This record gives sequence, C-alpha cells and structure tokens, in this order.
Amino acid sequence: MAVIDEAWRYRLSSGLEVNMEHIPHLQRAAVVWIFPVGSHQEPKEWPGLAHLTEHMVFSGGQQFRDQQRLMPWVHQQGGRLNATTQQNYTAYYFEVDPADLQQGLLRLKDMLTTPRFATADLLRETAVIDEEYRLYSRSPHALASAALHSQVEHPSAFSEFHIGNAKAFGNDMTALGAALEHFYTQGYALERSQVWIASPLSCQQQYDKVADCFVLPDTPSAIDSQPVSRVVESTPIGWQNWQGEIRLAKQAGLGITQVIEMSRLSDWPTIVELMTDTAPGSLCQVISHQLGYHLSVRVERHYHDNQQIFFTLWFEGADFSEEDAQQSLALWQQWRIAASQLSTPQFDHYRELAQAEALRLPAMDFLREHALGFIFSTSIERELTPKPLQQALSSINHFALLRSRQESAIQAVECQGLCCQFQVSPLVMRGITHDHDAFIFYPQPRVTSRDVLPITGSGCHVPLHYGYEPKGGVSLLLRPAAGAAISDEVRAILTQSLSPVLSLVKHAAGKVILQQVNGNDLLFIRFGQFADLKECIANIIEYWPNELPASSIDGYGSLPLRELLQNVPSLLAEKLDRWMVSFIGPTQHDAEILQGMLSNLPLYWQRFQVDKLPLQQHVVYQASESDSATLVAFIPYPVTSYRSLVVYQQLAGYYESAFYHQLREVEAVGYAVACRQRVYRDRWGLQIILQSSHLSTQQLYERVEEFFQRLTLPEKGLTVLAEVDSESSGDEELDRYLRALLPLETGKQNDNDEDFTLERGHTALIERVKDKQGGWIFIG
Repeated sequence: MAVIDEAWRYRLSSGLEVNMEHIPHLQRAAVVWIFPVGSHQEPKEWPGLAHLTEHMVFSGGQQFRDQQRLMPWVHQQGGRLNATTQQNYTAYYFEVDPADLQQGLLRLKDMLTTPRFATADLLRETAVIDEEYRLYSRSPHALASAALHSQVEHPSAFSEFHIGNAKAFGNDMTALGAALEHFYTQGYALERSQVWIASPLSCQQQYDKVADCFVLPDTPSAIDSQPVSRVVESTPIGWQNWQGEIRLAKQAGLGITQVIEMSRLSDWPTIVELMTDTAPGSLCQVISHQLGYHLSVRVERHYHDNQQIFFTLWFEGADFSEEDAQQSLALWQQWRIAASQLSTPQFDHYRELAQAEALRLPAMDFLREHALGFIFSTSIERELTPKPLQQALSSINHFALLRSRQESAIQAVECQGLCCQFQVSPLVMRGITHDHDAFIFYPQPRVTSRDVLPITGSGCHVPLHYGYEPKGGVSLLLRPAAGAAISDEVRAILTQSLSPVLSLVKHAAGKVILQQVNGNDLLFIRFGQFADLKECIANIIEYWPNELPASSIDGYGSLPLRELLQNVPSLLAEKLDRWMVSFIGPTQHDAEILQGMLSNLPLYWQRFQVDKLPLQQHVVYQASESDSATLVAFIPYPVTSYRSLVVYQQLAGYYESAFYHQLREVEAVGYAVACRQRVYRDRWGLQIILQSSHLSTQQLYERVEEFFQRLTLPEKGLTVLAEVDSESSGDEELDRYLRALLPLETGKQNDNDEDFTLERGHTALIERVKDKQGGWIFIG
C-alpha cells in the first residue's frame, strides 16, 4: 500500500527545497522544516548554543509577535507543535487543521527566517534551559546515554556538553548574543534546508494555500522516488569494545549498543519491528526463557545520518549478571544470523506491521520521520526484497554492553555536562552457542492441534457487557472499572507478561491496542472471527501473572515528571485494581463463552459503566532527593450542556497559550509549564503542569490562582467551534467503540443553551481553581 498518493518538489531561487505531499490517511496538515545543523556544529566555547538557538527562534519574527507568534497561535487553533535539536540537524514542526495551513506556515517562516534575538528573551531562555538541564541531569535514560557517549572515540563531539546550562552560557549576554547571531547566520542557511508539507489535501490544494508563502513556481516537479534527507553525513562511528555498568534508579536491564550501516533508512522501522517483537520465539521471549525473567524490549535511537544508525537495544525488567549478559549477547548474535535469512513473505509481513505502526503516528510525527527517511513512501516491487535488510544486519561487527546492577561498585565520570555513575571494563566475548531453531519468524502456519474449549471458571462472576454486532467481526475491551485504576508497577508487569499474546494478535491479522487512552489504561482486541478471539483469551489466561502486587500510590512523588503524568489516573482513582469488560459480537452465546473463560483471571470485577463518581483527590508528597517543586492538577469542567462543553473547549485553547506565555515566558516559573484540555476518569477538564527549581508548591498554586483571577478574555471573542474536538487514540475503530460505550458529556447535540457564555464558563473555572476542586498533586 502506498503511503503517499502524490508528491511535488520545488527548488526555489534561494536554494530552499520545498516538498509537498498528499497523504490521504492524515487527519491534519503538518509542516516540518529541517536545518542540517545541530549540536555537533556549535562552537566548543559555547556548549548548548544550538539548543539555545532552537529556543530563541520561538520568541517570534518581524511580522508575528506576542500572541500571534507560532506557538500561541497553534495552541489557540487546537494544534500541536514541537522542535528538536539533534547532533546533526534541528527540526521544527507543527500540525493544524488543513484550513489553517497557510497561516501556520507564514508564522513558521517568519520566526525561522527573520528571528528577533532580544536580550530579554535571551535571559529568559538561558534560565529555562538551565531548568531543563536540571531535569535532564536526573533522568536515568539521559545518564545512561551520556555514559555511553563518553566512550565513543569518534566523532569526538559525542562526548561534549550540548544541552547547555547557566554556567555554560555565562553572564555576558552581549557576547552570548553575538555568538548566537553568528551561529544562526552560518547554520540556518536557506539553501541547505528543507521544508516538508503533508496533509489530506491534494498537492494542488496545498499549492493554492501556500504558494504565496514562498513564491513557488507554477510548475512542480513530480517525485518518482523518495527524496533523500540532507542530514549531514559523518565519518563512521567508532568506540572501544567495553562493558559499562551503569547505576539506574528504575531501569535495571541490559543494553546492547551497536552501529548499523543502511543503504536505505526506510528499512529501519522493519528492523525495529523485528527486534522489538515479543511473540513466542522472538528475540525477547527466547532471552526471557533462557534467563527466567519477564523482560520488555525497546530500541533507543541515539544518532543517524544517511548511512548509519547508532542505537541501543534495551532488555529491561531485571538485573543482569555477567553470565546473563554474555548469554543475551550470544543469543543476539545468533538471532541476527537467523533474521538475515528471512524469506520475502516474512520480510513483507514485518514491513506491513511497521507500516501499520507508522500510520498511527500523529501527523507531525509521521511527517518528521518520513522527512528524515525512516518511513517509506511507495510500494515499488523492487523495494519489497529482504536483501538490503540482510546487508544491514550483517554490517554490525562491534558491540557495547550497558548493564545496571545496584550492587556493583561505581565511579563518577562527567560527560556531556552530567555526572554519570558507572564502571568501564573490557568486553570479553565468550563462545556460547545456541540453536538457531529457537527463533520463530512470522507468519507461521496456524496451530490447529490445540482445541480451545470454553473454560469453566472458578465461580467468579464476570459482569461482561455485551453489544450486538451483526456485520461481522468481534471486539473486546478490558480496562480498569469506573473510578478505578492500576499502578505503574502493575501496568509494567502486565505489559511484560502479556506481550507475547499481544504480538501474536498482530501476527494473526488481528488488532490489539494496549495503552492509555483518554486517561485510562485499556486493552482493545479485535478479530474477524470469534474462534481467533477465543484462542487469544485462552492465551491471555495462560500468560496472566498468577499474582499481581496490590496497586499503591506510595512512592509516586519520586517519579520523574513524564512518568508521574502517566500515573495521574492512579492518583485520581477512588479505588485500585477493579476491572470491567465489554464484548461486541454477533451472538449472546459467544459472550457467555467469554464470561466463563474470563472468570479464570484473578481479578476483581465491576459492572461496565461510565465513571460518575465525584473527583476530589489531594495528594501531597515530600520528595527527599528532589531540588524542584511540582504541581499537577486536573480540574473537571462543570458541564451543564453540550453548549457549555464547547465553550470550555474554546476557553482551554485560549488558556493554553496565555498560561504558557505568562508563567513560562513572563514569570519564568520553570521549564515544564502547561495548561491544556484532557480527559480523565471519563470526564473533560483542564490539566495543569508546573515544575520549578526556585518556587515551592504553595507558590506554584498561588501563581495558578493569580493567573486565572487576572486573566481577561479577548474583546473580539475566541475561535468559534462547531463541535467538541475529542482526544484520539490514534485508531478510528477504537475511538468509535469508546464513543459508543463510554460517552462523555457530548450527547446533547441539540442543546444550544445560548445563555452559556465564555464569561460564564471562565467564572466557573476560576471558582474551581480557587476551591481546589478536582485532583491536585503537590510534590516538593
């Protein structure tokens, strides 16, 4: 299946390359602008200058300033945006409704081509980056990455400090500003950059919208093959073979670091799909079986150019002894040999799975990966052979091992401006042999010898919710019950334990989604035939842990902010470890079969229903080792009608940009500053996030209260919305399922309630903030 329906390319007189693509599956328009200059190109005397430049251009250009700049404007339109500074490139990207494409692109062009580097902005952003550095210096992943990069022999820039902090930038803002201007002039040259535009609109429709942004020529060039990213190429990465032992707070595991040479980067997602497969016979499951652990697997991409990718394959969930590490490395080497012998049908299968994952990415993330060369664009027959993949796997000749063992002796080493605690020792390769036949690659013939019979449960009644579906296909949804949640620990154990079953669903042409959607953990499974679903449920029963620890919110105060936000449902829950289940299929008899089977799971069940329990939870933590204060709040809307919900959504878009501007840019509260609409516990509301190294939690709350008290609504009103923009899971079928089974307060489509104004909604939310209604989490 072709991802891209049509593609045009323009080369402007300035040398700027503009790529325009019609990608039908996208819901929004996306733009990515890439400059092939990053942290490795910054002057050694100014570490962090590339990162600072990325921050500074968001201060606005010559035409669009204040609330008309790209960032607040995108927030007001309900879109998304981001930027990243990597070793060899810097990328800026956003996504909006296709109707807003031109205005967004004009703002992006203004800030990137005519930026204003004001001293006041420079003072603010150096302080913000220093806050970011403080968070970064406590991240286990960042410390592991820094320790790894300290051992790279060349390019030497890998071990240098690039994120920046107050010490690196110094106090001489005049000198820093001059260095910034010089770096921008040299690195942000239009003739070396690329703009990528993609949307569900045709290329002609996109041209009509954005032609004036760049004065495009009348005639485009048709693109027959995927364009090549201009990311700067480097010399081959090299390092001494070494075995690093890294102390990580929560990420016990083993990392196998390597450099892979690739003739086409678009094979990378297929390789990742192969490496991270967790079905029986996969690399992860064979290692888990050999070592006796339930392991999870992930890939961390450190660096890439047009010929090579530097990455670490992580196996997590246990401490690895030296013997464990040697066994795992030997299995990895055996697996590479087996994977390089994939048949064409098997290669096609994993390629299709990788493409399905790519199609679920939000528009701007999809376009960024495609612009960098990682997402294929066509299905030309010659591309569908495994030979380039075989060549890539055979190019891996050296390994570096990363181990985290709590009991190991450590030493402090400074790298990339971070204090890393680890040891370095030579990597001694042992000749451990394993059977190649231990690995299984899919598709495999269906196993028919096992007759999955209806299983009679232990007597536990499962209040399964049944919905009639006459058109074929069966779906099952398992999630924490109304007002309930599971803890981070339970989530991790279930993910590891069930990963073989979930991978089997994908290999059997089913659909499986295990993630947080609308603030709730859920497992969604769909098959075309009930027999396949029944076999899947039997596998879930077989792989489900015999005993799960009781969920608890103890210790959440020590979590990094990202993990804390993932666990907000647990912190807002009325109770923990309660479950509910729904099934949609053609017959009630099938539902009764599933009831009997599911009663074998060691779970506490509740009736399937929408959560209508009150939400009022205050949690206060004293974090002993943290040097920052954190405030996370979820404030449900007091919805009285559909009209009121539309009004609250309009307000949320306005709050998001105003909150960021006031607390992040004016008051410089900290790096993590956000106020946006979310859904938790089956209700709409505002999520507020603040983290600061110089304010207390009480002061953070006072900043929030003062913001709402002082904020005035614009005289000319806000963008008029016709309907509520629901948060998406990334899968249309699951979204339809959830809207039908767990309707939010959006059903009163004919309720106009014209008396519910913006002022009325704003006043109601001010009172909720003042009274601390909803869920509030204070960590200090």
